[in-house]
Amino acid sequence: MMTTLPISDTHDVAVKRMEWRCRRGMLEMDLLFVDFVSQYLPSLNDAQIVALDQLLDLPDNQLWHLVSEGNDVSDRATTEVLTMLRGEVNKQ
Repeated sequence: MMTTLPISDTHDVAVKRMEWRCRRGMLEMDLLFVDFVSQYLPSLNDAQIVALDQLLDLPDNQLWHLVSEGNDVSDRATTEVLTMLRGEVNKQ
C-alpha cells in the first residue's frame, strides 16, 4: 500500500531536495546560493520551488547569465526566484 506524505512534509522534502541541488560547480554560483538557501529557500511556495527546480536544470553558465544579466522571463514564479537570487527583493 502506498502512503502519501502530508502537504507540509512534501514541501519540506522538496525544500531539502532543492537545498542539495543548489550546490553548483561554479564558485560564483555556489556563493550566490549560500545566501539564497539560508535566506529564501525555506519560505518558497510550491510554484517557486518548481521554478527553482527548472532553473537548476540549466548549466551553470546559462543560469549565471540569467541571474547576472537581469534578463526578464515570462513566468512569474521564475521571475520571483531570479529576483531573490539577485538580491533585489527589498528593492521592489
